[in-house]
Formats: sequence, C-alpha cells, structure tokens
Amino acid sequence: MNNDGNKMNSSLEERMQVYRIPIRPQYKRRRRPRKQNNFPKFLLFLALVVGCIFYFVNHSIEQDTTVSAQSGVTRSPLDFNFNFSPRTHNILVMGIDSATNQENPFKGNRSDTMLLVSIAPYGRNINIISIPRDSKVYIAGRNKTDKINHAFAFGGAKLAVKTVEETFGVKIHNYLAISNAGVIKAIDILGGLPIYIEKNMKYDDYTANLHINLKQGKYVLTGKQVEGYLRFRHDSFGDIGRIRRQQWFFDALCAHLKSPVVVVKLPELLKVIPDYIQTDLSAYDLAKYLGMAKNIDSSSIQIATIPGAPSTKGIISYWIVEPEKTQELINKMIYRNKTDIDTRDLSIGILYANSKLDTATALKEELEARGAIVKMQASNSIFKNYIAIHNLEVTGEMISELKKSIPEIKDKHTIYDPVGINRMGRDMTIVISDL
Repeated sequence: MNNDGNKMNSSLEERMQVYRIPIRPQYKRRRRPRKQNNFPKFLLFLALVVGCIFYFVNHSIEQDTTVSAQSGVTRSPLDFNFNFSPRTHNILVMGIDSATNQENPFKGNRSDTMLLVSIAPYGRNINIISIPRDSKVYIAGRNKTDKINHAFAFGGAKLAVKTVEETFGVKIHNYLAISNAGVIKAIDILGGLPIYIEKNMKYDDYTANLHINLKQGKYVLTGKQVEGYLRFRHDSFGDIGRIRRQQWFFDALCAHLKSPVVVVKLPELLKVIPDYIQTDLSAYDLAKYLGMAKNIDSSSIQIATIPGAPSTKGIISYWIVEPEKTQELINKMIYRNKTDIDTRDLSIGILYANSKLDTATALKEELEARGAIVKMQASNSIFKNYIAIHNLEVTGEMISELKKSIPEIKDKHTIYDPVGINRMGRDMTIVISDL
C-alpha cells in the first residue's frame, strides 16, 4: 500500500481494525452530457442476459473467425463492426434485494450481488471480480464502516459505484442493476431452471420471508427456489460459497436459454423484466457488448473473488478484506499487470470424480511432462468443472496456453481463488466432475 493510503485515517482504521485499498490515480477527462436513454426497454433484458453475464455465453457453436489486424481481437465474420475503446472499461453489475422496498426495487434496498466486469482495451478479454456483499468498508461520504452492500440502500447505484471506486481504487465507467424480484419472475416465466444442487440447503428467515428447503441433486427450480439457492450462505463457506453458486446459476441460465422451448416464452418475458432493470449504459454500448458477447468463449473469462476472511469477533458478520492480496488481484484483473512464472515451477492438484480416473491420470502425465509437480485425489463431492488459481502470479496467458494444448482442460472456467475452496495444489487446482 502507498504511504498516503497508510496515513489517511490511520488511527481510526487501526482502532476499527478495518482495511482500505489505496486509490490508484485516475486521469480525469471532460465528458459530454449524456443524453436521455430512450433505447427500447426489451433490449435492456437482452443485454442483461447476453451482454452482462459474458462468461456464461453459449460457446458451443463453432464459427470461422478472422483476426482484426488493428486490435488483435478475434471476431466472427458476422460480428457487428463496433469500435472498442483503447482503454480498459469497467462495469459494476448488481443484483438488488427488493425485500425492504418492493414497490421501488432501486430505492432503499441493498445490493445482494456485486460483480466488477472489466473489459480490456479493444475488447480483447474480460475479467470479472465478485465483491462479497458483507465486505467491511467505508461507505463513500460516511465517516464510519459498514457492509458494502448498504451503499446501494443509502444512495442507489451512484453511491455504490463511488464506494467501490474509493475502496478498491478503480474507475467504474457504467453500472447495471437488476432486482431479485425480476430474477424470480423471469425464472417462473421460463418454466423453471434446471440446475444441480450440490448439497442440502435448509434455512428460514420469517422477517425477510425467505424460506429455503432444497435437496441435493438435479431439479427444475421455481423462481422462489432459485432465489433461495442464490441467497443461501449458512454453511462453512458463508458468502464465498454463495458467490460460487451465483456463478453456477449463470452457467445454468445460459444453458437453459439455448432450449427451443424457451424461445416461445421470450415475448412474455420481455414485457415484464424491463421494469426490474436500471442502467446508465447507452444504446450504443448495450448493442456493442451484445455483439461482443455472442462470440466470446466463456471458458476464456477469468473470474475472481475479493480476498479476505469472515470476521471472528462481534455479533455482526463481516468479510474482512485482505489489502495486499486484494491489491495484487486488482493489479492482475483490472490493470492486467504481468508476472514471470514458468510451468516447471507450478504445484498443481487434480481433484476428480471417481468415474474420471482415466481423464485425471492422462492430465497428470501431460502436466508432469511439462515439469509441473502434480498430485491427484478422488472425491465424491464435486459437481462442477473448473480451474482454481490460488497463486496470483499464475498468468491468464499461461492458462490459455495450457488449455490450447491439453484437451482435458480446454473448456474449463478459470477462477482466481486465493482463499482456496477445494484446494489441492499450492498454485492451482483442476477440478474434474462427471456432470
């Protein structure tokens, strides 16, 4: 952390045992007044489903691609010819809990989900950082600590954006918010959502009218059941497990949207959902990201969660952010700093379902041939395929190169996970399920 960041309110922060991430200097530029957005509301929903949850877009359709000589961006011949900025563009995507004010979802309610979506210059790649809702921070303009999800309740999207900017030292260019009530309505209109539930989930909150009673296995969930799946956090993983389930939810949603049965229900869906969306993205930006999302390979997206640990003191549950690890993560995911590391230096764990022994063995042999130190372990409690990066010095370029040459990990999502859920190796863990 820099000296100015250490000096600022140091006595207060030490007393409160609260950490803040230094603000990275930003270059200000004049902006023209934004014209009122008269973009048809139904495209807001399309942009939400297809444009904002970029990393779970359908990538199973094989298309011939060409490379733009100017920017190096891989494009489809059918892609829209939009010009992406030569600068990084960051969007704060929020899911809003409408329990406090159901009449107006965007007034007085908290943000239940916060995703910082970072688009590289010229749209070359997309990184996504999940911000735990219980992160203990200073809300912008308030001289006391609170949970970061309260910022939206105190001052809407603008205050939430400003708080994220001041806490993590990044510039947020746009925001997009959707009410949880809108998610419930959307799922019900679609006829439910098929999804695998990795464990039994039981919880009742009569004050918030939240009742969760889900059993392990694959089910078609109603909108209310999906809400319970997304909000459940009463296990050993707490908010981090909840964030991981949000990622699996988006994966299942995009898979469901490919079904022909869903297409006939879209007109009804488009009439309802726009009332539950709020954004400052322009019509041009929405169309641009929609065009980008339809061709991107979701397995190339890098996902991370703000490093930290749950508080162990007091009666209020907080996520205590680890400043140094968080700054390293911001540098990697937002500013895309590069580090030097070699495959021969890697310690890799392979966690595999019993039925995937042959696949795991072949992967182990391939990685060991490259000089990595590899260990394997079977498990009956894994239900998703992904690569978890525990060492932030492991670069996205290294993972991309491994994926190109090793079929067993080609289509797996990459998650930066310094906390280490299901951690097997020092540097990374490859999880191979039978689903």
